[in-house]
Amino acid sequence: MLNWNGLADTREAIRSLQGQTYRNVEIWVADNGSANDEAGQIEREFGDAIRLLRNGSNLGFSGGNNTAIARILAEDRARYVALLNNDAAAAPDWIERLVAAAETHPEAGVFASHMVFFGDPNVTENAGIDLLTTGEAIPRGRHRPVAEFTQPCRLLGACAGAALYRVTALRAVGTFRDDYFANFEDVDLALRFIVTGHECRFVPFAFVRHKLNTSIRKVRDDAFRVRSVRNMTHSYWVNAPRLLVLLNLPWHLVSWLLVPPLALLAGQRDLARVLVGGRMAALRQWRTLLADRRVLRPHRKANSFGLWWRQRSCWWPYWRYLVDVVVLRKRRYME
Repeated sequence: MLNWNGLADTREAIRSLQGQTYRNVEIWVADNGSANDEAGQIEREFGDAIRLLRNGSNLGFSGGNNTAIARILAEDRARYVALLNNDAAAAPDWIERLVAAAETHPEAGVFASHMVFFGDPNVTENAGIDLLTTGEAIPRGRHRPVAEFTQPCRLLGACAGAALYRVTALRAVGTFRDDYFANFEDVDLALRFIVTGHECRFVPFAFVRHKLNTSIRKVRDDAFRVRSVRNMTHSYWVNAPRLLVLLNLPWHLVSWLLVPPLALLAGQRDLARVLVGGRMAALRQWRTLLADRRVLRPHRKANSFGLWWRQRSCWWPYWRYLVDVVVLRKRRYME
């Protein structure tokens, strides 16, 4: 668990972990240089019940979690690493259900929880991650009834706000990219897992209640939004097999060439600017991007046609976004 100026939420999340029915658990809390001695307060309140790491500064979601994961891997005592957002509370049997799924499916490297809205646990916040034909990732099932997601299944990714990772897979594939800082680092890791042959499984009754955007709201500004688009773009172009890129090319052209001018025509200048800025930021790093693709190439095992079939069409999510943001103005862009 990562804490950054979120003491009240972190306390609640820790207590939800202390109440787990699966007892063979060690609770790690990494503090990202919080103000007001929050790390000290956590240490005094929970003592030996947790392992506390003091990062000293805000390393983001990626760097902050990576410090803890690196220590866990170095100690070489754990079979699994579970991540939980500090603005979330896990059901008592959360870990027990995730571990049971992991023991049943040794071919899978990551297991997605069923995250529901904190204030309305009958509504899904996410049931994993969907990858669109445009290369973008969106929460699976957001705002849909929990009852629609009762079957375990394979997914293209898990939200790192509540997920279980197999240690052997983390050693083989790696952890989050530090330069992502926050947002879509879990998409990059999910795609790396999938293309190297480590499946993702959805565990429908591994429930976590989530206060959506409580943590992200502290850092969300235009620079954050541009970096988010950059991260999403970079994660796809680094990890996607060449054939999958070619199969999706028509939809990429629609997204890249038509969406920004349409956003301008609809009066969404900020959306157009963030999309173009984030994508250009990714393209400016093309040398690094190609180098990362070369490193990953010999480890790719996934069938491109299989990945293509498991994607989700971009049309309905794009239409819903158009209605919500442009027509109804129910929410801002990138939220």
